[in-house]
Order: sequence, then C-alpha cells, then structure tokens
Amino acid sequence: MLNTLPTAGTLAAPRSILMVGSKVIDWSDWFAGHNGVYEAGTLRVEIPAKFVDWAWWTQQTEILIDVYVGFPKDPRNYSASDLTLLQTYRVDSIRLNAMTQGITLSGRDLTGLLTDRKVDLKFQNQTASQVATYLAGLVGLTANVQATKDLVGHFFTLDHVSLHRQQSIWTILTYLAQHEGLQCFVLGRTLYFGAFNSALSSNPYLIQYEPPSSDRSYPRSNAIELEFEHDLTLANDVSVRVRSYHGMKNAVYTSIATASKTAKRIERNATLAQSTQQYDYTFAGLTQAQCDAKAQQLLEQISKHEFKMEARLPGDAIIYPWTPIEVRGTGTPYDTTYQAARVMRRCSVEPSRFETTVHGKTATQAQTVVLA
Repeated sequence: MLNTLPTAGTLAAPRSILMVGSKVIDWSDWFAGHNGVYEAGTLRVEIPAKFVDWAWWTQQTEILIDVYVGFPKDPRNYSASDLTLLQTYRVDSIRLNAMTQGITLSGRDLTGLLTDRKVDLKFQNQTASQVATYLAGLVGLTANVQATKDLVGHFFTLDHVSLHRQQSIWTILTYLAQHEGLQCFVLGRTLYFGAFNSALSSNPYLIQYEPPSSDRSYPRSNAIELEFEHDLTLANDVSVRVRSYHGMKNAVYTSIATASKTAKRIERNATLAQSTQQYDYTFAGLTQAQCDAKAQQLLEQISKHEFKMEARLPGDAIIYPWTPIEVRGTGTPYDTTYQAARVMRRCSVEPSRFETTVHGKTATQAQTVVLA
C-alpha cells in the first residue's frame, strides 16, 4: 500500500510554496486538480489585497506557477527543496477585483499545451519515442522518453488511419503510447513517455472503513468523508452500438459491444443485444475493425461508472489519477478498486487546512484511443 494504516496519529504541519519562476508568490487559498489522461488538470489561486502588486501582475504575459507541498522537518524554516513539486500550471486568466483589490488566478497544467495544439505532420518513418521527443520540444516541454523500436507507420496501417489531417498532439501521443503499452503523462514541465513503474505504481492507496459496532455507535475511517454511488441503470447489462458509413468502401458497418454480469462480448447482430440498456453512436468513415474498437472503447467508458466513490482525505502528494484507490471494510460491493477520475487538493491559510478529494470510478482496463 502507498499509505500505512493505522496512522500513527502524530501532529502534521503541511506547508506549501507557490512560485512564478524564482519569485515566491503569497496566497490565501488554492485549489489544484489532476484529471485523467484526456484533459488537463486545473488550478485556482486566491491572492488577497495585502499581497497584490497590481503593476507587476498586469505586466505579465506568460505565467507558469509551480505548486509545492509537503511536510518539512522544520515547518518554520523551509524552502521549495524541502517540499514535493505537485504540478506546474499555466495561468489562463487573471481576474482583478477592483473593490477588494484581490486577484484570482485560473489555469491548467501543461497537458493543456498538448491538448490545445494541433499538428498536420507525417511521422511514418519515425519511432513512437522519436515522435514523442519531437512533439514535446514543439511546445517547450522537457522529454523524458524511453526508446521504442517500431516505426509508427506500422500502427497507422494496422488501424487504417492516417495522420495526414490535423490531430491534437495529446491524441497522437496517447494513441502511440497505447500501441507501445507505455504510459504518457505530464508532470511539472516534463512529458513522460515510457514504462514508468515507479510513477505509475501498482500499489493502491487504501481507504479503510469500519462500520458502527455494538461497542461504538459511529463509523471509523482514515477518510474524513466517504460517499458511494451505484448507477442502477449500468448495473444491468449494457450494450453500445456503433454504426458507420465508409464512403471509400461504400459500405455500412455495425458493431455492438455488450457487458453483462458474467461476460463482455462484441456482436454484429442487433437481435443478440435486445435485453440490455443500449447506447447508439454513429461515426463517419470507420472500417469494421474500427467500429469494433470504438464500441469496446465506449463500453468501457460507460461501464466504469457503475460504482462511484468520493472521499475527502487528509492532504498529501502521493495520490494522482494513475493511483489505484482500494476501499475495504464496508462489507458491500463498494469494497473494490477504483480508478481516480479526478484528484483535487485544497490548501488555505485561514482556516489552516490541507485536504485531498478523490473522485473514483470502478476500475477497468485502460481506455482505447482511436484516431478516426
């Protein structure tokens, strides 16, 4: 486990530093989020009037904020080197309140550089690692990339897709990472593309729950708050039907992916999936193989919402979207492993607090990224 239970119950003194370059900025409250692999995490920082230098802030055109958190040995004398770099965020907007004289900063982590930028380039004669290194440099990120061998043109041929159209950089990178069986994520100012087992730990974060007993009228948990949700619609069998007309082949393709309590399967005959909760999608230009892949992808996305969990925990810097969250002790089907869909941390001065909130969904196999 990533965390040790039971906790020792010792007094903790969390500290946080926010930096713009070498400049430490003062703040009263911040919210920092990490989302899944399909969107950038977000940041919001509140700066009260007593710390605001309007002249300095109004002159900035590009602001990157490094968020550090941790538990230094000396909570009265510490620096960023004593803390953990949680994430680097790029400020998208500065809101200045003329009446209170305060400032609110809003931004996203540097995954946003990759999701916002589209490219129309040919990569067939390069490996996935060469492509990742090039694309990281294209947006100014440092590349921590592990070498691969296969040329990416092989992937496109197998999937009957082409990059001779504009795609977001992030779509390309996650597509290539999937084919190589690698991880792809941005942490700080670095794009990681490879098998980073130390970062994407298989060790789960444990939430232990003890229900009330005859000796104790209240529950106990290492979570401050713990809630569960069961989607009764998705608790039944679920079917996803994908249909597509392929102009070059002058053909219509249909694929149905079905998840039941006992099995998951792909069918091409609609009569075999009539007793399920059905979702219909239509896409243009897919082959039969691509319809099958798209149906399976959408089925996984829908099915993973059957069980949901939300937990408010004491603040730390060890839970990320790739961290499995395991719940034990409820004595119900909620005792399972969840995939963190979103991790939100809040740190404030008054009242003094540092908390982590995790939104989890039933863990499934990794989603498939399909370039249409």
